[in-house]
Amino acid sequence: MLFLSVSSLKAIEGRMMVTTAPNFFDRWYKSQNELPMAHIPTTNTVYKRQVFYMLPVFTGFSTKNGKANVRYNIAIKQGDKVIFSKKGVTANTQNVNTTNSVFLSQTVLNYEFADKTESGKYTIETEIIDYIGKDTTLLKTEVNVVQYAFNEQRFTTADSFFVWQNYYYEGIGHGREIDGLMFFSFPQMQTNAESTLALLAYFTELFKGKFYLLHEVENIFLSRNKNERLTIIHVMHLAGYMPKSLQDRFNDEEKKYYADLKEYGLPTIPETGIENHVLLNMQWSRFFATGNIEYAKSIVQACELSKYGGALAKFSESEKTEKDKQEAFLETVYQKNIEHLFKRLPNHPLFNGYCKYFIKSNEVSDVVKKELQAVIVK
Repeated sequence: MLFLSVSSLKAIEGRMMVTTAPNFFDRWYKSQNELPMAHIPTTNTVYKRQVFYMLPVFTGFSTKNGKANVRYNIAIKQGDKVIFSKKGVTANTQNVNTTNSVFLSQTVLNYEFADKTESGKYTIETEIIDYIGKDTTLLKTEVNVVQYAFNEQRFTTADSFFVWQNYYYEGIGHGREIDGLMFFSFPQMQTNAESTLALLAYFTELFKGKFYLLHEVENIFLSRNKNERLTIIHVMHLAGYMPKSLQDRFNDEEKKYYADLKEYGLPTIPETGIENHVLLNMQWSRFFATGNIEYAKSIVQACELSKYGGALAKFSESEKTEKDKQEAFLETVYQKNIEHLFKRLPNHPLFNGYCKYFIKSNEVSDVVKKELQAVIVK
């Protein structure tokens, strides 16, 4: 856990947070947490070809007429050798009410070590400069750069798999993505279409754009069994990774399987909102993979279906028209969504924080805000 003193200070101080979560701004500003950094998973190990983000956080700077002027210089070093540097990066040039709070830099840089990078320890040196207070602080943060290699640690039970799946977005179990994919390949994990689609959505989020994982999946492809290989083909297709080098490894059955898949993707979320259980489960899975606020928003907007409350009770006495059936079904979707929110919010504080943000914002309707007021953990 990362802590900063927030008492009155004579000098600027700070910390450097390293994360692989690209939605760090939402986690910081929209989690409604007094310690927003607690919702940003940090790491001191990064893989070659893995994008990571360098987040300077700081406090105790000076202002002039309520406005700050804090910038930073940053360098990534291997020993004394500078492999990346940037000077004069804007950290805070805004009007601020207090300088005793902890601030996240307005500008955050990302970096990706190339395949040819030498493995080992690297240092991120960050000089935070308070131009008004004429003060500086120098931060040094070590990261360990390694080549990703699949070290199989099989999930032994469905319970252990689903705990990992549900909390991946918190930084738990990173490095076990391929283990999870192999467990998903068991036929008994794909007997229900609804849960299968949700897990396909989950693994698509986990793998897309992560070349260090995608390349390793390609490397191990020929060593896997039939079900594992077919599952790999399906997820790689959905993740948009299907190079010729991978396709050349397919046998005749796999070539046909991929040819049949090529025209299909996952169901899309309509602009009018979610109106069935399948799409709700897919969005929950995507949230579990990423902690992305947009997935949380689409889930809570299904609370609009509260207008169908009572449709089930009326159905038995209705003429049972298609309209009656549809409205009764939509109430079941609403009820299931509320059930999930009641059950999950106490265990997912980031989602709960996003709900509090939605209540205060103009991003959802008053109907949704009212429903959220009833389910959030206050």
